[in-house]
Amino acid sequence: MRFKAYVDDEAKIGNNVSIGRFAEILSGSVIGDNCVIGSRCIIGHPSKLELQKADFSATSPKVSDLIVKEPVTKIGEGSIIRSGSTIYRHVVVGKNLRTGHSVLIREHVTIGDNCIVGTQAILDGYIRVGSGSMIQSQCYVAQSVRIGNGVFIAPGCVFLDNKKIILGQGLNGATIEDYVRISAGTKILPGVTIGKYALIGAGSVVTKDIPPKAVAYGVPAEIKAFQKDKEIEKYVTSMANWE
Repeated sequence: MRFKAYVDDEAKIGNNVSIGRFAEILSGSVIGDNCVIGSRCIIGHPSKLELQKADFSATSPKVSDLIVKEPVTKIGEGSIIRSGSTIYRHVVVGKNLRTGHSVLIREHVTIGDNCIVGTQAILDGYIRVGSGSMIQSQCYVAQSVRIGNGVFIAPGCVFLDNKKIILGQGLNGATIEDYVRISAGTKILPGVTIGKYALIGAGSVVTKDIPPKAVAYGVPAEIKAFQKDKEIEKYVTSMANWE
């Protein structure tokens, strides 16, 4: 017995694309050349607004710069989307994305080139991720988080966007500048900015802004030192050479 994928007539599939069994490629999907879509993936899942006819985030000025206006799911060439992953409509992904298994990427997410999103990671919509960044397994990234280029986020990190957990007062996600490193199990509270090249130690709770090049850790995270340029250069070079 053959178990075929479903590909909508309005989907656009590039050359040399592999689609696993039971995968669903829905209308508005654009899959670039040389991509691999694993079994049981859903590409082009309808957005919350399309399903429920209402979405608080869609009309908020806090995330207006993150809106993907075109109702498409664009997967850049050379990407690998592993089995069980779901990517919503209104998502644009650059070339060479690598996901783990069972990843969830909701609407209005833009991801640059050469990124990694690890197994069971959740990007909960209205998010921007720069090129060359890695979000490792079982991370949760809340709406309105903005992540720069070359950022490394270790497994189990959590980003929050609603300080007092009052409905309608969220969308105050963190800003993570270029080449930041965030170690495993860290929690990033709403409204925080982590400056370029900063390093956050494992298990930290980041409650306030961290300046560029700082080394910070603890609960709450406090600045312990500042990195030297040679150490930063070693990290930047390692990210550039990673395949």
